[in-house]
Amino acid sequence: MQNVFTCQGKENMSPIARNAALCYGCKTCQVVCSFHHTGSFWPERSSIQVSRNPQTGVVRWTIDKTCDHCGHEEQALCVRYCSYNALMKVADENREEQERE
Repeated sequence: MQNVFTCQGKENMSPIARNAALCYGCKTCQVVCSFHHTGSFWPERSSIQVSRNPQTGVVRWTIDKTCDHCGHEEQALCVRYCSYNALMKVADENREEQERE
């Protein structure tokens, strides 16, 4: 199951897709995002918020309007450093599907 997130107010950017089946809520994306914005690991200042319900294991993942897809980076850091390959830019996902066909 994939959830597609568009940075609020930035519809011209490719959305980021999160595969809920692969996301374990490790918060690596949240931490690297905070580093991009602040130069330090400060999860509260991240554009991404991740929470995991300890009883159900359900991961809640959101992006707010401060997301800039890591503008000067080659790839959004959340996508680049996701250990479980649960995050992908939608444009990248479509390209991979076309290459498989």
